[in-house]
Amino acid sequence: MNPSGYTIDFVIPQGPTGPAAGLNAYGGKFSNTAQTLNLGIGTQTQIALPNNLPSLNTTYTPANSITVIQAGTYEINYFSNVSVALGTTLTQAIRVNGTNIPSTVISRTLSVGASTIYSGSTIVTLTAGSVIDMVLSALVAVGVTLGSGVNATLSLKKIN
Repeated sequence: MNPSGYTIDFVIPQGPTGPAAGLNAYGGKFSNTAQTLNLGIGTQTQIALPNNLPSLNTTYTPANSITVIQAGTYEINYFSNVSVALGTTLTQAIRVNGTNIPSTVISRTLSVGASTIYSGSTIVTLTAGSVIDMVLSALVAVGVTLGSGVNATLSLKKIN
């Protein structure tokens, strides 16, 4: 009640509902099993990512990849921990439908047995059905080892 003795009631109309909280699409894969990849000269070899992270509006087929169901802008994060049996330049890249994303191509000259971490993040626009995977290549034929513990991860989330 106000000082004059009258009760004032008014209703504020509810506005439109805003966007749903959270992400509309995400997914990820990782490897925590030691693995050795035998790379050919100048050819790309896919890194095995046998374990799945939680997902929404993504699938994990084909193997070792993430397929987006919804078109949009995505943030992609990646990591690998590798060593080589022969000193060489080793290149890691993230691909969309078999084509390297230029901002993810990392080349390093590695010494025998030295462990090296490749990691990064990028933002790309993807179409529905885009297949994302992670590959390694070298200038010479070489064995590449991904050691024990979590040795490779690939994840994405739709940001728009």
